[in-house]
Amino acid sequence: MIIHELEFGKFSIYPNIMIGEIYEDVHFDLELNKIVCDIARSHFGDTKNFGYISHRLNNYSIDPMVHHLNKDFNNLKCFAVVNPTGIKPAAKIESKFYYKDRFYSFLEMDEAVTWVSHILQNLPKE
Repeated sequence: MIIHELEFGKFSIYPNIMIGEIYEDVHFDLELNKIVCDIARSHFGDTKNFGYISHRLNNYSIDPMVHHLNKDFNNLKCFAVVNPTGIKPAAKIESKFYYKDRFYSFLEMDEAVTWVSHILQNLPKE
């Protein structure tokens, strides 16, 4: 595992999963998203399939354009949200930007990791 600890969040990189934790009161905008996308590209390139897990431990805001742009990240195959305090309405809004069966919300991290791994293992062969 490789950890990128930045001013606005912590990002853990595994062989085919990236887990992000945005810090309290951050406004996650296009500029911060570009930094995270650059990290993802440096580890997964443009062809290695991966899944992203958002670990929602803190309160923060997200520019909706972030999701609009991220849906075009070709090798990002699934997106999970883990919120231990319960599934929030914002997750329902975010889900509209991704394929219906490739976005899911969880209460526990291990459930999200299992789901992402399952999605990645069962992708159609290209």
